[in-house]
Amino acid sequence: MQHKEQGTDPPKTPILIVDDSLVFRRFLRDILEDSPDFSVIGEAQNGIEALDMVLKTNPAVILLDLEMPLMDGMTALQHLMIHRPTPTIMFSSLTEKGTARCFDTMKNGAVDFIYKDFIFQKSTLQTHKQVLIDKVKKAACCQVRAREPVFSNKPVATDSFDEERRVVFCEECGQREVVSYRRSQPIRSITCSQCGDSIELSFSPQSQFRRNTFITVIGGGDGCFYNLLELIPRLDPEMGGALIVVIHQDPEHVSSFTEYLDAISAMKVVRAREGLNIEGGTCYIFSGQDYMRLKPYSAQLTLQRLQKAVLNGGPLDIMLASVSTLFKKRAAGIILSGDIKDGDKGMAILIKNGGTPVVLDGKECYCKNIGKNILDTCNIQRTYKSENIVEIIRRLHYGAKDGGIAG
Repeated sequence: MQHKEQGTDPPKTPILIVDDSLVFRRFLRDILEDSPDFSVIGEAQNGIEALDMVLKTNPAVILLDLEMPLMDGMTALQHLMIHRPTPTIMFSSLTEKGTARCFDTMKNGAVDFIYKDFIFQKSTLQTHKQVLIDKVKKAACCQVRAREPVFSNKPVATDSFDEERRVVFCEECGQREVVSYRRSQPIRSITCSQCGDSIELSFSPQSQFRRNTFITVIGGGDGCFYNLLELIPRLDPEMGGALIVVIHQDPEHVSSFTEYLDAISAMKVVRAREGLNIEGGTCYIFSGQDYMRLKPYSAQLTLQRLQKAVLNGGPLDIMLASVSTLFKKRAAGIILSGDIKDGDKGMAILIKNGGTPVVLDGKECYCKNIGKNILDTCNIQRTYKSENIVEIIRRLHYGAKDGGIAG
């Protein structure tokens, strides 16, 4: 007697829906359960219920409303990311995408944000259904880590490159003093151990990080706001050199994100524009709709706008190529989350010129295609987690600033 072997269906991704509106919860449930990939394992109507259900059901993705009674979505998200980090997509009917409140959710760990009205502005059910399904699929493949609810605006300094030692002499008695401090936390004066007089340290942090000894180019698209909020606030201007970030997102969202990132970072963050001089200790951000290159002008390095029609490559390609051509080994290219095809030509030039290529681990990318393409095209064998990328940036920049060989 022959037994017919029965196939096993792949496991469905468990989803938890949290919203105080029963109508909207059922609306989301109908969309998700119509897909063979998902299973809605629970619903909650406020943050308190949601945290309890997370412990009981262990969802792979959480859809979380921002405005709810008893405990709102932001508070629930903060608790969630401390105790049970889970990929979370935030919803809001009051806060639009690209606002400070939207970026707050990402800073606190949400991988994506959806303005509820976008669903009802689409012409057909099928359109917004597919958008939601795609977002949930991406979230399910994204790895999030535990994090504190609020970033400090002070740089995190944990490695030896941040340590500084200086020898100074007291003008009153001539006593020799050895001063140790962190570059990210400079000291203005000390007290002489011999006579007690105050010794002013002729130290100006501005003069120490204005030189462009190293430039790192960072690129990404969908999901890279989340990655950048992991990286930039943990860097300090004292490391020297500059960062240039290319984001394939709506220019208005890039502008508002730049303002938000500047407000929470120790490093100065500015919106890049044509003719702007690049200064050390600063992070420059521009949209993927802008095609710019770095060009020497007099004694300065200036951003120059190029016409898209005459170029062979995307905006990230152009910036990587121009920076690595000028800085050779003192340049790095970092690839974050994104679905666009850009950066592979520029990264190949950077590698040829001796620069440092870095690709974020796909598990931490909401969208993985840009990284996959560059890994394959440029034959890069290794990826890095976000905390390792912070260390790499600091090591390269401090090493170049101190006259060492960057690499």
